[in-house]
Amino acid sequence: MPSFKEPVQEAPCSNACPAGIDVPRYVRAIAAGEFAESLAVIREKIPFPSVCGRVCVHPCEKDCNGNWQDNPIQIRALKEFVAERPGALTKEPPTTRSTGKSVAVIGSGPAGLTAAYYLAKLGHAVTVFESKSKSGGMMRWGIPSYDLPEEILDRDIDNILGQGVELKLNTRVDNVNDLLNGDYDAAFIAPGLAEGLKLDIPGAGLKGVMIGVQFLHDINSGKGVKLGSRVLVLGGGGVAFDAARSAVRLGAKEVHLACIESRNSIPARPEVVAEAEQEGVVIHPSLSFCRVEGEDKATGVECLNLRWMKYDDEGGLHFEAVPGSEHVLKADTVIFAVGQGVDLGLVADFPEIFVTPRTTLLVDEETMATGHRGVFAGGDAVNGPSSVIAAIDTGRKAAMAIDKYLGGEGEIDVAMAPPEGEVVQTELQGFPVGARVEVPMVPVEERLKGFAGVEVGFSEEEAVNEAKRCLRCDLPITVEVENCVSCLTCVMRCTLKYGNAFSPARSNVKVYPNTEHDNIIEFTDDCDTCGICARYCPHDALYRGERRLAEVAEEAKK
Repeated sequence: MPSFKEPVQEAPCSNACPAGIDVPRYVRAIAAGEFAESLAVIREKIPFPSVCGRVCVHPCEKDCNGNWQDNPIQIRALKEFVAERPGALTKEPPTTRSTGKSVAVIGSGPAGLTAAYYLAKLGHAVTVFESKSKSGGMMRWGIPSYDLPEEILDRDIDNILGQGVELKLNTRVDNVNDLLNGDYDAAFIAPGLAEGLKLDIPGAGLKGVMIGVQFLHDINSGKGVKLGSRVLVLGGGGVAFDAARSAVRLGAKEVHLACIESRNSIPARPEVVAEAEQEGVVIHPSLSFCRVEGEDKATGVECLNLRWMKYDDEGGLHFEAVPGSEHVLKADTVIFAVGQGVDLGLVADFPEIFVTPRTTLLVDEETMATGHRGVFAGGDAVNGPSSVIAAIDTGRKAAMAIDKYLGGEGEIDVAMAPPEGEVVQTELQGFPVGARVEVPMVPVEERLKGFAGVEVGFSEEEAVNEAKRCLRCDLPITVEVENCVSCLTCVMRCTLKYGNAFSPARSNVKVYPNTEHDNIIEFTDDCDTCGICARYCPHDALYRGERRLAEVAEEAKK
Protein backbone atom coordinates (compact mmCIF):
# COMPACT_ATOMS: atom_id res chain seq x y z
CA MET A 1 0.00 0.00 0.00
CA PRO A 2 1.28 3.50 -0.75
CA SER A 3 2.02 5.78 2.17
CA PHE A 4 0.76 9.34 1.92
CA LYS A 5 3.04 12.26 2.61
CA GLU A 6 0.79 15.06 3.76
CA PRO A 7 2.15 18.59 3.23
CA VAL A 8 4.19 19.76 6.20
CA GLN A 9 2.63 23.20 5.82
CA GLU A 10 0.00 25.03 3.85
CA ALA A 11 0.77 25.63 0.22
CA PRO A 12 3.09 28.66 0.17
CA CYS A 13 0.55 30.75 -1.75
CA SER A 14 -2.26 30.15 0.77
CA ASN A 15 0.11 30.72 3.65
CA ALA A 16 1.10 34.09 2.15
CA CYS A 17 -2.49 35.25 1.68
CA PRO A 18 -3.49 37.50 4.61
CA ALA A 19 -7.08 36.25 4.34
CA GLY A 20 -6.08 32.59 4.04
CA ILE A 21 -7.79 31.91 0.70
CA ASP A 22 -7.41 28.30 -0.49
CA VAL A 23 -5.51 29.38 -3.58
CA PRO A 24 -4.61 25.93 -5.00
CA ARG A 25 -8.21 24.78 -4.83
CA TYR A 26 -9.69 27.77 -6.64
CA VAL A 27 -6.96 27.60 -9.27
CA ARG A 28 -7.55 23.86 -9.65
CA ALA A 29 -11.27 24.50 -10.16
CA ILE A 30 -10.52 26.94 -12.98
CA ALA A 31 -8.28 24.35 -14.62
CA ALA A 32 -11.23 21.94 -14.53
CA GLY A 33 -13.65 24.52 -15.94
CA GLU A 34 -15.54 24.74 -12.63
CA PHE A 35 -15.70 28.53 -12.53
CA ALA A 36 -18.62 28.90 -10.11
CA GLU A 37 -16.90 26.55 -7.66
CA SER A 38 -13.69 28.57 -7.95
CA LEU A 39 -15.47 31.81 -7.10
CA ALA A 40 -17.24 30.13 -4.18
CA VAL A 41 -13.88 29.08 -2.73
CA ILE A 42 -12.67 32.69 -2.92
CA ARG A 43 -15.84 34.05 -1.34
CA GLU A 44 -15.43 31.74 1.63
CA LYS A 45 -12.64 34.06 2.81
CA ILE A 46 -13.27 37.52 1.35
CA PRO A 47 -16.37 39.59 0.52
CA PHE A 48 -14.43 41.55 -2.13
CA PRO A 49 -13.63 38.99 -4.85
CA SER A 50 -14.07 41.47 -7.71
CA VAL A 51 -12.01 44.18 -6.04
CA CYS A 52 -9.20 41.80 -5.14
CA GLY A 53 -9.25 40.41 -8.66
CA ARG A 54 -8.34 43.90 -9.82
CA VAL A 55 -6.09 45.43 -7.18
CA CYS A 56 -4.79 42.74 -4.81
CA VAL A 57 -1.03 43.10 -4.27
CA HIS A 58 -0.90 39.28 -4.58
CA PRO A 59 1.68 38.25 -1.95
CA CYS A 60 0.65 34.71 -2.92
CA GLU A 61 2.46 35.09 -6.25
CA LYS A 62 5.67 36.18 -4.52
CA ASP A 63 5.69 32.89 -2.58
CA CYS A 64 4.50 30.66 -5.44
CA ASN A 65 6.87 27.73 -5.99
CA GLY A 66 6.79 28.56 -9.68
CA ASN A 67 9.17 31.41 -8.90
CA TRP A 68 11.97 28.89 -9.03
CA GLN A 69 11.65 29.16 -12.81
CA ASP A 70 10.47 32.80 -12.75
CA ASN A 71 7.03 31.49 -13.66
CA PRO A 72 4.64 32.11 -10.74
CA ILE A 73 0.99 31.43 -11.43
CA GLN A 74 -1.10 34.51 -12.33
CA ILE A 75 -3.21 34.09 -9.20
CA ARG A 76 -4.69 37.59 -9.07
CA ALA A 77 -5.64 37.60 -12.75
CA LEU A 78 -7.34 34.21 -12.34
CA LYS A 79 -9.39 35.66 -9.48
CA GLU A 80 -10.37 38.56 -11.73
CA PHE A 81 -11.44 36.11 -14.44
CA VAL A 82 -13.86 34.11 -12.27
CA ALA A 83 -15.21 37.14 -10.39
CA GLU A 84 -16.06 39.09 -13.53
CA ARG A 85 -17.66 36.40 -15.65
CA PRO A 86 -21.18 37.54 -16.65
CA GLY A 87 -23.63 36.60 -13.90
CA ALA A 88 -20.88 35.10 -11.76
CA LEU A 89 -21.28 37.21 -8.65
CA THR A 90 -24.78 36.35 -7.47
CA LYS A 91 -26.01 38.02 -4.30
CA GLU A 92 -26.17 36.00 -1.12
CA PRO A 93 -29.50 35.86 0.73
CA PRO A 94 -29.47 37.88 3.97
CA THR A 95 -29.33 36.04 7.26
CA THR A 96 -32.48 35.56 9.28
CA ARG A 97 -30.61 35.26 12.59
CA SER A 98 -30.68 37.96 15.24
CA THR A 99 -28.53 38.08 18.34
CA GLY A 100 -30.04 41.27 19.69
CA LYS A 101 -26.58 42.85 19.73
CA SER A 102 -25.55 45.92 17.75
CA VAL A 103 -22.19 47.03 16.38
CA ALA A 104 -21.08 50.42 15.08
CA VAL A 105 -18.49 50.44 12.30
CA ILE A 106 -16.72 53.72 11.57
CA GLY A 107 -15.51 53.78 7.99
CA SER A 108 -16.73 51.95 4.90
CA GLY A 109 -13.40 50.91 3.42
CA PRO A 110 -12.29 47.29 2.98
CA ALA A 111 -11.70 46.69 6.71
CA GLY A 112 -14.96 48.25 7.88
CA LEU A 113 -17.16 46.61 5.25
CA THR A 114 -15.48 43.22 5.74
CA ALA A 115 -16.18 43.30 9.47
CA ALA A 116 -19.73 44.52 8.82
CA TYR A 117 -20.36 41.69 6.33
CA TYR A 118 -19.33 38.90 8.68
CA LEU A 119 -20.95 40.40 11.76
CA ALA A 120 -24.25 40.83 9.90
CA LYS A 121 -24.11 37.22 8.70
CA LEU A 122 -23.70 36.18 12.34
CA GLY A 123 -26.93 37.96 13.24
CA HIS A 124 -25.67 41.20 14.76
CA ALA A 125 -27.27 44.52 13.83
CA VAL A 126 -24.50 46.46 12.08
CA THR A 127 -24.47 50.16 11.25
CA VAL A 128 -21.66 51.58 9.13
CA PHE A 129 -20.94 55.30 9.47
CA GLU A 130 -19.35 56.96 6.45
CA SER A 131 -18.46 60.65 6.36
CA LYS A 132 -18.45 60.86 2.56
CA SER A 133 -21.25 60.68 0.01
CA LYS A 134 -20.41 57.13 -1.14
CA SER A 135 -19.02 54.02 0.52
CA GLY A 136 -15.77 52.28 -0.29
CA GLY A 137 -13.16 54.41 1.41
CA MET A 138 -9.84 54.56 -0.40
CA MET A 139 -11.04 51.86 -2.80
CA ARG A 140 -13.38 54.46 -4.26
CA TRP A 141 -11.52 57.69 -3.65
CA GLY A 142 -7.87 56.65 -3.73
CA ILE A 143 -7.56 53.99 -6.44
CA PRO A 144 -7.77 55.30 -10.02
CA SER A 145 -10.62 53.92 -12.10
CA TYR A 146 -8.18 52.52 -14.66
CA ASP A 147 -7.24 49.99 -11.95
CA LEU A 148 -10.62 49.66 -10.21
CA PRO A 149 -13.71 50.73 -12.17
CA GLU A 150 -16.52 52.03 -9.98
CA GLU A 151 -18.99 49.40 -11.19
CA ILE A 152 -16.63 46.61 -10.07
CA LEU A 153 -16.40 48.10 -6.58
CA ASP A 154 -20.16 48.64 -6.36
CA ARG A 155 -20.83 45.01 -7.25
CA ASP A 156 -19.02 43.77 -4.15
CA ILE A 157 -20.39 46.50 -1.87
CA ASP A 158 -23.98 45.80 -2.95
CA ASN A 159 -23.61 42.18 -1.89
CA ILE A 160 -22.22 43.22 1.50
CA LEU A 161 -25.05 45.67 2.15
CA GLY A 162 -27.48 42.97 1.08
CA GLN A 163 -26.64 41.08 4.26
CA GLY A 164 -28.68 43.62 6.20
CA VAL A 165 -25.88 46.10 6.90
CA GLU A 166 -27.19 49.62 7.51
CA LEU A 167 -25.11 52.31 5.83
CA LYS A 168 -25.25 55.94 6.95
CA LEU A 169 -23.58 58.19 4.39
CA ASN A 170 -22.56 61.80 4.96
CA THR A 171 -22.41 60.98 8.67
CA ARG A 172 -19.22 61.91 10.45
CA VAL A 173 -18.43 60.37 13.83
CA ASP A 174 -16.26 62.73 15.82
CA ASN A 175 -15.93 60.57 18.92
CA VAL A 176 -16.52 56.83 19.35
CA ASN A 177 -17.59 57.36 22.94
CA ASP A 178 -20.80 58.97 21.69
CA LEU A 179 -21.77 55.67 20.05
CA LEU A 180 -20.89 53.38 22.95
CA ASN A 181 -22.91 55.54 25.32
CA GLY A 182 -25.90 55.15 23.04
CA ASP A 183 -27.27 52.22 21.08
CA TYR A 184 -24.21 50.06 20.34
CA ASP A 185 -22.62 47.18 22.21
CA ALA A 186 -19.28 47.34 20.39
CA ALA A 187 -17.46 49.53 17.89
CA PHE A 188 -14.97 48.87 15.11
CA ILE A 189 -12.84 51.84 14.07
CA ALA A 190 -11.65 51.68 10.46
CA PRO A 191 -11.46 55.26 9.15
CA GLY A 192 -8.45 54.64 6.95
CA LEU A 193 -5.75 57.22 6.31
CA ALA A 194 -7.57 59.92 4.43
CA GLU A 195 -5.32 62.73 5.64
CA GLY A 196 -2.40 63.17 3.26
CA LEU A 197 0.83 64.64 4.58
CA LYS A 198 3.36 67.15 3.29
CA LEU A 199 7.02 67.28 4.16
CA ASP A 200 7.90 70.07 6.54
CA ILE A 201 10.22 71.84 4.10
CA PRO A 202 10.34 75.44 2.88
CA GLY A 203 7.92 76.19 0.06
CA ALA A 204 5.48 73.37 0.83
CA GLY A 205 2.65 75.92 1.00
CA LEU A 206 3.26 77.53 -2.40
CA LYS A 207 0.64 77.57 -5.12
CA GLY A 208 0.87 74.56 -7.37
CA VAL A 209 1.65 72.21 -4.46
CA MET A 210 -0.87 69.40 -3.92
CA ILE A 211 -1.34 66.37 -1.69
CA GLY A 212 -1.54 63.00 -3.44
CA VAL A 213 -4.57 61.49 -1.71
CA GLN A 214 -6.59 64.68 -2.17
CA PHE A 215 -5.51 64.86 -5.82
CA LEU A 216 -6.78 61.30 -6.42
CA HIS A 217 -9.97 62.00 -4.47
CA ASP A 218 -10.73 65.04 -6.60
CA ILE A 219 -10.26 63.04 -9.80
CA ASN A 220 -12.46 60.16 -8.64
CA SER A 221 -15.18 62.50 -7.39
CA GLY A 222 -15.35 64.28 -10.73
CA LYS A 223 -13.91 67.59 -9.61
CA GLY A 224 -11.92 69.57 -12.11
CA VAL A 225 -8.19 69.27 -11.48
CA LYS A 226 -5.81 71.80 -13.02
CA LEU A 227 -2.20 70.83 -13.57
CA GLY A 228 0.80 72.57 -15.03
CA SER A 229 2.69 71.20 -17.99
CA ARG A 230 5.49 69.63 -15.89
CA VAL A 231 4.37 67.60 -12.87
CA LEU A 232 6.69 66.28 -10.16
CA VAL A 233 5.38 63.66 -7.71
CA LEU A 234 7.33 63.13 -4.48
CA GLY A 235 7.10 59.59 -3.10
CA GLY A 236 7.65 55.99 -4.13
CA GLY A 237 4.57 54.13 -2.91
CA GLY A 238 1.33 53.18 -4.57
CA VAL A 239 -0.28 56.59 -4.05
CA ALA A 240 2.70 58.30 -5.69
CA PHE A 241 2.56 56.11 -8.78
CA ASP A 242 -1.23 56.42 -8.98
CA ALA A 243 -0.86 60.21 -8.87
CA ALA A 244 1.85 60.20 -11.53
CA ARG A 245 -0.07 57.94 -13.91
CA SER A 246 -3.22 59.99 -13.36
CA ALA A 247 -1.32 63.19 -14.17
CA VAL A 248 -0.25 61.64 -17.48
CA ARG A 249 -3.89 60.90 -18.29
CA LEU A 250 -4.88 64.47 -17.43
CA GLY A 251 -2.60 65.75 -20.16
CA ALA A 252 0.58 66.89 -18.42
CA LYS A 253 3.37 67.19 -20.97
CA GLU A 254 5.97 65.79 -18.58
CA VAL A 255 5.49 63.74 -15.43
CA HIS A 256 8.41 62.98 -13.12
CA LEU A 257 8.45 60.97 -9.90
CA ALA A 258 11.20 61.38 -7.30
CA CYS A 259 11.59 59.15 -4.26
CA ILE A 260 13.99 58.65 -1.39
CA GLU A 261 14.24 54.91 -2.01
CA SER A 262 16.77 53.34 -4.37
CA ARG A 263 15.52 51.93 -7.65
CA ASN A 264 15.58 48.37 -6.27
CA SER A 265 13.68 49.26 -3.09
CA ILE A 266 10.80 51.34 -4.47
CA PRO A 267 7.76 50.31 -2.37
CA ALA A 268 5.30 50.24 -5.27
CA ARG A 269 4.80 46.88 -6.97
CA PRO A 270 7.24 46.17 -9.84
CA GLU A 271 4.45 45.85 -12.40
CA VAL A 272 3.10 49.26 -11.39
CA VAL A 273 6.54 50.81 -11.81
CA ALA A 274 6.91 49.17 -15.22
CA GLU A 275 3.48 50.34 -16.38
CA ALA A 276 4.22 53.89 -15.22
CA GLU A 277 7.42 53.98 -17.24
CA GLN A 278 5.62 52.57 -20.27
CA GLU A 279 3.21 55.49 -19.94
CA GLY A 280 6.01 58.05 -19.87
CA VAL A 281 6.64 58.68 -16.17
CA VAL A 282 10.33 59.50 -15.52
CA ILE A 283 11.62 58.09 -12.21
CA HIS A 284 14.34 59.75 -10.10
CA PRO A 285 15.33 57.42 -7.21
CA SER A 286 17.62 57.98 -4.20
CA LEU A 287 16.83 61.64 -3.58
CA SER A 288 16.02 63.69 -0.50
CA PHE A 289 13.99 66.87 -0.79
CA CYS A 290 15.30 70.16 0.61
CA ARG A 291 12.79 72.80 -0.46
CA VAL A 292 10.11 73.64 -2.98
CA GLU A 293 11.51 76.37 -5.21
CA GLY A 294 9.49 79.45 -6.14
CA GLU A 295 8.26 82.75 -4.77
CA ASP A 296 4.48 82.71 -5.16
CA LYS A 297 4.12 79.53 -7.21
CA ALA A 298 6.16 76.33 -7.27
CA THR A 299 8.85 76.16 -9.95
CA GLY A 300 10.68 73.01 -8.84
CA VAL A 301 12.12 71.04 -5.93
CA GLU A 302 15.71 71.21 -4.71
CA CYS A 303 17.04 67.71 -4.11
CA LEU A 304 20.14 65.94 -2.81
CA ASN A 305 21.49 62.61 -4.02
CA LEU A 306 21.64 59.89 -1.36
CA ARG A 307 24.35 57.33 -0.72
CA TRP A 308 21.99 55.18 1.35
CA MET A 309 18.75 55.28 3.31
CA LYS A 310 16.89 53.01 5.71
CA TYR A 311 13.95 52.99 8.11
CA ASP A 312 14.34 51.83 11.69
CA ASP A 313 11.89 49.53 13.48
CA GLU A 314 9.71 52.47 14.52
CA GLY A 315 9.52 53.96 11.05
CA GLY A 316 12.20 56.61 11.59
CA LEU A 317 14.15 57.56 8.47
CA HIS A 318 17.94 57.56 8.34
CA PHE A 319 20.06 58.48 5.32
CA GLU A 320 23.35 59.92 4.12
CA ALA A 321 23.33 62.58 1.43
CA VAL A 322 26.11 63.21 -1.07
CA PRO A 323 27.72 66.57 -0.18
CA GLY A 324 27.47 69.15 -2.93
CA SER A 325 24.88 67.17 -4.92
CA GLU A 326 22.18 69.83 -4.71
CA HIS A 327 20.12 70.14 -7.88
CA VAL A 328 16.64 71.28 -8.86
CA LEU A 329 13.99 69.21 -10.59
CA LYS A 330 11.88 71.73 -12.47
CA ALA A 331 8.09 71.54 -12.07
CA ASP A 332 5.09 73.84 -12.06
CA THR A 333 2.98 71.29 -10.16
CA VAL A 334 4.37 69.40 -7.16
CA ILE A 335 2.37 66.54 -5.63
CA PHE A 336 3.31 65.22 -2.19
CA ALA A 337 2.70 61.48 -1.77
CA VAL A 338 4.94 60.90 1.22
CA GLY A 339 2.54 59.52 3.80
CA GLN A 340 -0.90 59.67 5.36
CA GLY A 341 -2.35 60.11 8.83
CA VAL A 342 -5.30 58.87 10.88
CA ASP A 343 -7.91 61.07 12.57
CA LEU A 344 -7.06 60.56 16.23
CA GLY A 345 -10.01 62.65 17.37
CA LEU A 346 -12.14 59.51 17.17
CA VAL A 347 -10.48 58.12 20.29
CA ALA A 348 -9.69 61.37 22.12
CA ASP A 349 -11.86 60.37 25.10
CA PHE A 350 -10.13 56.99 25.52
CA PRO A 351 -6.75 57.44 27.23
CA GLU A 352 -6.40 53.66 27.32
CA ILE A 353 -6.27 53.53 23.50
CA PHE A 354 -2.64 54.06 22.63
CA VAL A 355 -0.99 55.41 19.50
CA THR A 356 2.19 53.85 18.07
CA PRO A 357 5.32 55.82 17.10
CA ARG A 358 4.05 55.54 13.51
CA THR A 359 0.89 57.42 14.59
CA THR A 360 -1.34 54.40 14.10
CA LEU A 361 -3.72 52.83 16.63
CA LEU A 362 -2.24 50.16 18.87
CA VAL A 363 -4.24 46.92 18.92
CA ASP A 364 -3.86 43.27 19.77
CA GLU A 365 -2.62 41.76 16.50
CA GLU A 366 -4.88 38.70 16.73
CA THR A 367 -8.14 40.27 17.93
CA MET A 368 -7.74 43.90 16.77
CA ALA A 369 -8.90 44.94 20.26
CA THR A 370 -7.79 48.33 21.55
CA GLY A 371 -7.11 49.10 25.20
CA HIS A 372 -10.74 50.11 25.74
CA ARG A 373 -13.27 47.34 26.31
CA GLY A 374 -15.61 46.90 23.36
CA VAL A 375 -13.59 49.04 20.96
CA PHE A 376 -11.70 47.39 18.10
CA ALA A 377 -9.75 48.92 15.22
CA GLY A 378 -8.36 47.84 11.87
CA GLY A 379 -7.38 48.72 8.34
CA ASP A 380 -4.80 51.36 7.53
CA ALA A 381 -5.52 53.14 10.82
CA VAL A 382 -3.70 50.18 12.38
CA ASN A 383 -1.48 48.89 9.56
CA GLY A 384 -0.38 52.23 8.18
CA PRO A 385 -0.53 52.66 4.39
CA SER A 386 -1.10 49.12 3.21
CA SER A 387 -3.20 47.02 0.84
CA VAL A 388 -6.84 46.07 0.38
CA ILE A 389 -6.17 42.43 1.25
CA ALA A 390 -4.30 43.41 4.45
CA ALA A 391 -7.26 45.58 5.47
CA ILE A 392 -9.66 42.71 4.75
CA ASP A 393 -7.59 40.52 7.05
CA THR A 394 -8.02 42.98 9.93
CA GLY A 395 -11.76 43.12 9.26
CA ARG A 396 -11.99 39.32 9.45
CA LYS A 397 -10.02 39.19 12.69
CA ALA A 398 -12.13 41.96 14.21
CA ALA A 399 -15.39 40.26 13.23
CA MET A 400 -14.32 37.04 14.95
CA ALA A 401 -13.21 38.88 18.09
CA ILE A 402 -16.28 41.12 18.26
CA ASP A 403 -18.59 38.13 17.91
CA LYS A 404 -16.81 36.44 20.82
CA TYR A 405 -17.01 39.65 22.83
CA LEU A 406 -20.77 39.71 22.22
CA GLY A 407 -21.17 36.10 23.36
CA GLY A 408 -20.72 34.21 20.09
CA GLU A 409 -18.18 31.59 19.05
CA GLY A 410 -16.29 33.75 16.56
CA GLU A 411 -16.83 31.36 13.66
CA ILE A 412 -17.17 33.45 10.50
CA ASP A 413 -16.24 30.99 7.75
CA VAL A 414 -19.05 29.12 6.00
CA ALA A 415 -18.54 26.56 3.24
CA MET A 416 -19.83 27.94 -0.07
CA ALA A 417 -18.14 25.50 -2.44
CA PRO A 418 -19.15 21.84 -2.63
CA PRO A 419 -16.74 19.31 -1.09
CA GLU A 420 -13.84 18.63 -3.41
CA GLY A 421 -13.70 15.12 -4.78
CA GLU A 422 -10.66 12.91 -5.09
CA VAL A 423 -7.77 14.68 -6.79
CA VAL A 424 -5.58 12.35 -8.80
CA GLN A 425 -2.15 12.66 -10.32
CA THR A 426 -1.91 14.98 -13.31
CA GLU A 427 0.28 14.73 -16.35
CA LEU A 428 2.09 17.88 -15.20
CA GLN A 429 2.54 16.94 -11.58
CA GLY A 430 5.67 18.94 -10.78
CA PHE A 431 7.22 22.08 -12.16
CA PRO A 432 5.39 23.56 -15.16
CA VAL A 433 6.94 23.27 -18.58
CA GLY A 434 4.59 25.73 -20.27
CA ALA A 435 5.26 29.44 -20.42
CA ARG A 436 3.41 31.80 -18.09
CA VAL A 437 0.29 33.19 -19.74
CA GLU A 438 0.65 36.96 -19.65
CA VAL A 439 -2.40 39.08 -18.89
CA PRO A 440 -3.51 40.94 -22.05
CA MET A 441 -3.12 44.70 -21.65
CA VAL A 442 -4.64 47.68 -23.41
CA PRO A 443 -2.02 49.29 -25.72
CA VAL A 444 -0.22 52.21 -24.08
CA GLU A 445 -1.47 54.79 -26.56
CA GLU A 446 -5.06 53.76 -25.77
CA ARG A 447 -4.51 53.85 -22.01
CA LEU A 448 -3.41 57.47 -22.09
CA LYS A 449 -6.65 58.67 -23.64
CA GLY A 450 -8.49 58.49 -20.32
CA PHE A 451 -9.15 56.46 -17.20
CA ALA A 452 -10.52 53.27 -18.78
CA GLY A 453 -9.12 49.96 -17.54
CA VAL A 454 -5.57 49.02 -18.46
CA GLU A 455 -6.14 45.25 -18.45
CA VAL A 456 -8.11 43.26 -20.98
CA GLY A 457 -8.18 40.19 -18.72
CA PHE A 458 -7.97 36.50 -19.51
CA SER A 459 -10.17 34.73 -22.00
CA GLU A 460 -11.58 31.40 -20.83
CA GLU A 461 -8.93 29.49 -22.77
CA GLU A 462 -6.13 31.62 -21.36
CA ALA A 463 -7.42 31.26 -17.79
CA VAL A 464 -7.74 27.49 -18.03
CA ASN A 465 -4.27 27.13 -19.57
CA GLU A 466 -2.71 29.31 -16.89
CA ALA A 467 -4.50 27.45 -14.09
CA LYS A 468 -3.24 24.12 -15.39
CA ARG A 469 0.30 25.25 -14.65
CA CYS A 470 -0.37 25.16 -10.90
CA LEU A 471 1.92 22.77 -9.01
CA ARG A 472 -0.83 21.70 -6.58
CA CYS A 473 1.40 22.26 -3.59
CA ASP A 474 -1.49 21.58 -1.20
CA LEU A 475 -1.84 17.95 -2.26
CA PRO A 476 0.04 15.04 -0.70
CA ILE A 477 2.96 13.44 -2.45
CA THR A 478 2.24 9.74 -2.52
CA VAL A 479 5.18 7.48 -1.78
CA GLU A 480 5.27 3.91 -3.11
CA VAL A 481 8.49 2.60 -1.64
CA GLU A 482 8.29 -0.71 -3.50
CA ASN A 483 8.97 1.20 -6.72
CA CYS A 484 12.06 3.02 -5.39
CA VAL A 485 15.38 1.79 -6.80
CA SER A 486 17.57 4.32 -4.95
CA CYS A 487 18.46 6.21 -8.12
CA LEU A 488 18.45 9.45 -6.07
CA THR A 489 16.95 11.47 -8.92
CA CYS A 490 14.60 13.08 -6.39
CA VAL A 491 17.50 14.04 -4.13
CA MET A 492 19.46 15.50 -7.03
CA ARG A 493 16.54 17.56 -8.33
CA CYS A 494 15.73 18.92 -4.87
CA THR A 495 19.26 20.18 -4.26
CA LEU A 496 19.67 21.60 -7.77
CA LYS A 497 16.42 23.53 -7.36
CA TYR A 498 18.08 25.82 -4.85
CA GLY A 499 21.21 26.30 -6.94
CA ASN A 500 23.26 23.86 -4.88
CA ALA A 501 25.61 21.25 -6.20
CA PHE A 502 24.34 17.69 -5.79
CA SER A 503 24.42 17.06 -2.05
CA PRO A 504 22.18 14.53 -0.31
CA ALA A 505 22.75 16.37 2.97
CA ARG A 506 21.07 19.51 1.57
CA SER A 507 18.10 17.75 0.03
CA ASN A 508 14.67 17.99 1.64
CA VAL A 509 13.84 14.48 0.45
CA LYS A 510 15.84 11.63 1.97
CA VAL A 511 16.24 8.09 0.65
CA TYR A 512 17.56 5.46 3.05
CA PRO A 513 18.28 1.80 2.28
CA ASN A 514 16.53 -0.75 4.46
CA THR A 515 17.68 -4.35 4.67
CA GLU A 516 14.36 -5.66 5.95
CA HIS A 517 12.10 -4.27 3.21
CA ASP A 518 11.94 -1.53 0.58
CA ASN A 519 13.77 1.79 0.82
CA ILE A 520 12.65 4.47 3.25
CA ILE A 521 11.72 7.83 1.72
CA GLU A 522 11.27 10.77 4.07
CA PHE A 523 10.79 14.53 3.78
CA THR A 524 12.34 17.12 6.06
CA ASP A 525 10.39 19.84 7.82
CA ASP A 526 11.90 22.35 5.37
CA CYS A 527 10.10 20.74 2.42
CA ASP A 528 7.92 23.34 0.67
CA THR A 529 5.85 20.65 -1.11
CA CYS A 530 6.85 21.95 -4.54
CA GLY A 531 6.72 18.45 -6.06
CA ILE A 532 9.91 18.61 -8.11
CA CYS A 533 10.84 15.20 -6.70
CA ALA A 534 7.59 13.70 -7.97
CA ARG A 535 7.88 15.32 -11.37
CA TYR A 536 11.26 13.79 -12.12
CA CYS A 537 10.90 10.40 -10.38
CA PRO A 538 11.40 7.91 -13.25
CA HIS A 539 9.95 4.92 -11.41
CA ASP A 540 6.61 6.17 -10.01
CA ALA A 541 7.85 5.90 -6.46
CA LEU A 542 6.67 9.49 -5.93
CA TYR A 543 3.67 11.22 -7.45
CA ARG A 544 1.44 14.15 -6.63
CA GLY A 545 -2.13 13.34 -5.63
CA GLU A 546 -3.96 10.40 -4.12
CA ARG A 547 -3.89 8.06 -7.11
CA ARG A 548 -2.09 7.78 -10.41
CA LEU A 549 -3.75 9.09 -13.52
CA ALA A 550 -3.13 5.72 -15.17
CA GLU A 551 -5.14 3.92 -12.47
CA VAL A 552 -8.13 6.17 -13.00
CA ALA A 553 -7.93 5.74 -16.76
CA GLU A 554 -7.83 1.97 -16.35
CA GLU A 555 -10.91 2.02 -14.11
CA ALA A 556 -12.76 4.12 -16.65
CA LYS A 557 -12.32 1.37 -19.24
CA LYS A 558 -14.10 -1.18 -17.08
